Amino acid sequence: MKKIAIAMSGGVDSGVAAALLVKKGYQCIGFHMHLWSETVKDKRFENKCCSTESLEAARKTAHQLGMPFQVIDFSQIFKKQVVDYFLKAYGLGLTPNPCVFCNKFIKFGVLLDYVLKLGFDYLATGHYARTENGHLLMGKDKAKDQSYFLYNLKQKQLAHLLFPVGSYQKKEIVAIAKKWRLSVAHRPESQEICFLPENDYRPFLKRHIAQKIIPGEVVNVQGKTIGRHQGLPLYTIGQRHGFDVDRQSQTPLLPPYYVIGKNIKKNQLIVGFGQEAEKKEFEVKQVNWLNPLTQNFLKCQVRIRHQGSLLGAKVEKQKTKLRVILDEPERGVAPGQAVVFYQGEKVLGGGLIRN
Repeated sequence: MKKIAIAMSGGVDSGVAAALLVKKGYQCIGFHMHLWSETVKDKRFENKCCSTESLEAARKTAHQLGMPFQVIDFSQIFKKQVVDYFLKAYGLGLTPNPCVFCNKFIKFGVLLDYVLKLGFDYLATGHYARTENGHLLMGKDKAKDQSYFLYNLKQKQLAHLLFPVGSYQKKEIVAIAKKWRLSVAHRPESQEICFLPENDYRPFLKRHIAQKIIPGEVVNVQGKTIGRHQGLPLYTIGQRHGFDVDRQSQTPLLPPYYVIGKNIKKNQLIVGFGQEAEKKEFEVKQVNWLNPLTQNFLKCQVRIRHQGSLLGAKVEKQKTKLRVILDEPERGVAPGQAVVFYQGEKVLGGGLIRN
């Protein structure tokens, strides 16, 4: 009988994933990860996916299913690999995606290694994604698809992963949870970054990298000062608010400005509008291919943000560089953000936008 470790956050997706596998007769054990959280003004803010409430929900579900249940503490490595990376990247003017790094280093890094060493055959999670013949595919529910976050997976990892809810629509998963009367059936869904106490990343940055948040000039593409910003880490490429522009010297009917770049040395926020805010080409670093790339040119679709549109593109391998050329210019191409390559529903790989 196959032994399956199930990552249980206390949400409905991982709860139903566990239930589906138990009902199939597999030998299952639930694992709940305790991750980093912070204290603010003597008040303890618990990580959303491993709060006391989430822990008890996961434990109760495991008990309902007759499954053993364990809690493992990955708080130190989570702080180092995810939270510290998040803060460092924003301090450098980038737009990081912590969920990508959590999946790479935590769920499919230390957790997968841990359960394989214990003798489990598979690790199952509640991700909306699928695997088939060594390929990673989008989840059936395109509105909930999480394959964007999983591009760093390797073949040896894919061979030991199960995504039981990936072949279902979200509404079907909720219906299954209600039908089987799982305690997680009515748990609210969290869309925010799990380690942020607030629903906004800016207060978190102000607490942890205040020395990097220095007000400065807003300039247009010609380098002319047209306003003020509150600190470069508080802005991301494509943003159209949060900075002050002197409208008195501007044409009254001028369209809105978008953040299009940052000059870290001069502490300047660069803004533009119309075609100035769009980008057609960019380089990619830290690339991972799920299957080896056998040519230097690839026609595919790319996604430059989670749940962003699939964009037609050409990918060119140039010696040590990888360059993406979009079919049409796009707004909001943010350095530090992940770009993921697709062919149909298949994930080919991905990397981090460089410039």
